[in-house]
Amino acid sequence: MTGHNEFSYIYTAIQYDSVGYLLKTEGYDRIIQVVEQTLADLDSELKAEALLEQAEDRLSAAQELLQRDYLHGIVKGLHHRKDISREQFAELGIPLDADRPALMMLGRLNSLPDGLSYSEKSHLLFGIRLIAEQYLSARAKLAHVAVDNTDLVWLIQERRDSGQTAGLEEGWEALRVFVTGNVELIQAACRESVGALISFALDDSLVHLDQAGERFSMLNMLVNYRIGQGSGMLLLDKHILERELQRPAQHPREMKHVRLALLDKLSDALEHGQKEEFGRLLAELTDGQAEIDMQHIPSQELYFSIALICLSYMNRWNLAERAAAHAELNRLMKPCSHSSWPDAVRYLASVGNMLFDLQDVEQERRAKTIISAVQRHVQQHLDNPDELSLVRLAELVYFNPSYLSRLFKQETGLNLSDYINSSRMNKAMELLRNPDVKVQEVAERVGYNSAANFTRSFRRYTQMTPQEYRTSLTSQ
Repeated sequence: MTGHNEFSYIYTAIQYDSVGYLLKTEGYDRIIQVVEQTLADLDSELKAEALLEQAEDRLSAAQELLQRDYLHGIVKGLHHRKDISREQFAELGIPLDADRPALMMLGRLNSLPDGLSYSEKSHLLFGIRLIAEQYLSARAKLAHVAVDNTDLVWLIQERRDSGQTAGLEEGWEALRVFVTGNVELIQAACRESVGALISFALDDSLVHLDQAGERFSMLNMLVNYRIGQGSGMLLLDKHILERELQRPAQHPREMKHVRLALLDKLSDALEHGQKEEFGRLLAELTDGQAEIDMQHIPSQELYFSIALICLSYMNRWNLAERAAAHAELNRLMKPCSHSSWPDAVRYLASVGNMLFDLQDVEQERRAKTIISAVQRHVQQHLDNPDELSLVRLAELVYFNPSYLSRLFKQETGLNLSDYINSSRMNKAMELLRNPDVKVQEVAERVGYNSAANFTRSFRRYTQMTPQEYRTSLTSQ
């Protein structure tokens, strides 16, 4: 800098942390010091960049997990329409338009090598995903999710250029032809590249994403019904299952995946004590069954499914004997013991209500048991303040301190600290009735190290000193 004339430029430059300067006259030691400092700064900057990259990788991995869970819910029909939105897709990085229908494709691994670890299977599924994207991404946008370790589901939409005006029907037909033409290529590539034999079932119509669960159920049934051994491609005709199984189209609520999802929710509602939700789900599951004969096998399946949820709950919580005193449990697993479906539904509802009542009784009993244990411990350790701390008492009953404090207040109407103080003062008053026990000894036996501290606490509680209290007893 000795020969530099642009002083204003230099002054501005050295205001930045990453810019420094040297003078010719400062010598070699100063040069070495500056070079070492510069290298240290570069090293710190590289470490910061590495940490930033690690953080971004972790965020990306977390987003992928959230995306997988969300798409799994769409495919299983677990999301309501309001939960499927462009904002949610953008937040999770899902490359589809939430408001447009999609083409669904189901791939099933027909055979896997024995002894594959979880990570090896994950790499295999990832390889299949990359192959499908390689063949389809030129003309389509894809979202992919693995289901049950052997099924892979793609939701596919036409890739539209800005300003494209092709109608929905025309665009859908072009997309179907494009995907159909590439499925066999994808199968061959999977077989050659990752050694996986995979079968595909391709939907024959677009589906709105809030109805994807229904279409997945039909694709899954078709694969199970048609494929058998080996690999092959299937194009789904909407009515093929109706013709093959000789049954009419089902109401969405009667689709297996929808019913299973509702039954899972019913079980969760019972487990979590959500009485109103249980009633609502039971009504939704049994709606439309009123005119069906109790001998109807699918209806009996539904009845047994609900009854088993109740029976399993009773067995898990050892409630069978108590439940038998409140309900006719001998009818629980006998659907034909009910005169009609409305009668059966009323019975199941009554069993559910009885279980919620038993939950309330058990919850109250457990709370009283916990509170009694805490009170007993307090009474037995009034002389040891360490045993009366909130943390110690919470450890004894395996609760966190804040929850124990709230529970104690809820059950007794007293703060735990007030109860402890009251117990100490009551014990002190009992001891003071004996004139042979000195005040210092009383203080120690209720957990005070000094008589002065005990006297202050006693006066706050009784408006008298210990000696005044003892004198008042004598005068009486």
